[in-house]
Amino acid sequence: MNRRSLLATLGLGSVAALSGCLTIEGVNGGVLTVMHIPSPEAAEIVSASDERLDGAELILRALDRVTQRDPYSVMDFRLARDEYAAVAAALEDLPYYDRSEHEASIPSGYYVSHGEFVYRLAHTPLCSDTPLVSADDSRNRCWTSVPEVPEDATTL
Repeated sequence: MNRRSLLATLGLGSVAALSGCLTIEGVNGGVLTVMHIPSPEAAEIVSASDERLDGAELILRALDRVTQRDPYSVMDFRLARDEYAAVAAALEDLPYYDRSEHEASIPSGYYVSHGEFVYRLAHTPLCSDTPLVSADDSRNRCWTSVPEVPEDATTL
């Protein structure tokens, strides 16, 4: 095999290997979903006044917005990159309820009480296609395009 053939083979092999892009989660921000839950039977509920949420201003603002608008509703909040990172970090300090471990009917997520109401919080990253980088997260499926974000998502 001559040098030109070797370079062509290596070049084509590299292009084929790099053609599938992997995703970086949260690069384009994400979505925080706040959903009222009447009675989560098995989930550990954390109070909004818990010290673990002391610096979580965006989460507390989202809870306030939901209770002011309609405390029994579901609201999606579109988060910028830095907001998503702050929310994800704050939520990781809370106990996570995984429905696959408990055979219960309530959805997986973080459960926070705010006043007399209990809400399930979930964060979903928006992803950016970037070659050679992967950020797998078993709890969150990336939304890779803005049209996947709920139409009625608002900002904080």
